[in-house]
Amino acid sequence: MRIAALFVAASLAACSRPAAAPAGNTTTVIPSDVAARSDATGTPTPTPVTDAASAPSADAIAALPAAQRFEAAIVPFDDATLAHVRAVYAEGQRAGLRNNVFSKLGDSITESGSFLKDVGHGWYELGPWTRLEPTIAYFRRYSFGDAENNSFTRSSVSATAGWTVRALLAADGVVPVERELDATRAAFAILMIGTNDAERSTVEAYERDLRDVVDRVEARHVVLVMSTIPDQLSSAEAGARGLAINGVIRRVANERRLPLLEFWAALQGLPHQGIDPDNVHPSVYTTGSGNASAAVFTDAALRFGYNVRNLTALLMLERLRQTLSL
Repeated sequence: MRIAALFVAASLAACSRPAAAPAGNTTTVIPSDVAARSDATGTPTPTPVTDAASAPSADAIAALPAAQRFEAAIVPFDDATLAHVRAVYAEGQRAGLRNNVFSKLGDSITESGSFLKDVGHGWYELGPWTRLEPTIAYFRRYSFGDAENNSFTRSSVSATAGWTVRALLAADGVVPVERELDATRAAFAILMIGTNDAERSTVEAYERDLRDVVDRVEARHVVLVMSTIPDQLSSAEAGARGLAINGVIRRVANERRLPLLEFWAALQGLPHQGIDPDNVHPSVYTTGSGNASAAVFTDAALRFGYNVRNLTALLMLERLRQTLSL
């Protein structure tokens, strides 16, 4: 284990509750098999890939017990999403993208050394999620220059403290999101951004720029994973705007048939909603020796926000491998 990197200071904000969905567009029914998704030893097993008709809402996911909540946060792919993911991936392979590489797009919550870097260095403890070992090995396989610089550990040029979604589109005369994807030639990208927008922008501007980001990622034939943002506890105003931003994220993911990771829902029920005492960034599990360990997935560690983010990111990467038979 190592001492995790200090959080980069930034003015961020996040949601408190998901936006209400239009009547008839979501269901709060929890699939009957959710509670049974474990093998005989109690090891969690993957959620179905095509069960969107009975997929729970964000509130229903948030109400589940912890292990079930983390699995259910990987929203099932309906047939249209399956078809879209497979089509974009096939186009990317024809364009020569690397099928075992993903890029990270976002703000300081993504830039932080606590997001996936421990996984890439091999500093992890899977607990009951030992089935994720092949997914970790698969995405650690490609290195950028040296063995320790892989998809998990690479410092993204499109993830910086204080960024709003607009910053992904313009910085020093370049488009960071395009520069990152061109540099990595990644077949996949994980996007979580909006916490700074909740504090400093408007929902309308956020949606406009988010749609632009999606367009630019898909123009490069990259399979884009979208994630809801965590709670931000520093102000009621930012929290309310974050609520609306999460609604936008869900709507855009649904309209564009993109994989959705319900990170907000996964954090519900954790102490302080999985947020650090700074009221902005996810919290990190600290071992008895004082080491911050974001890639430990024991019951005790999964009471902390970054540990949950790392687990759910791996679960999403596992889902993509299943979907594409990688």
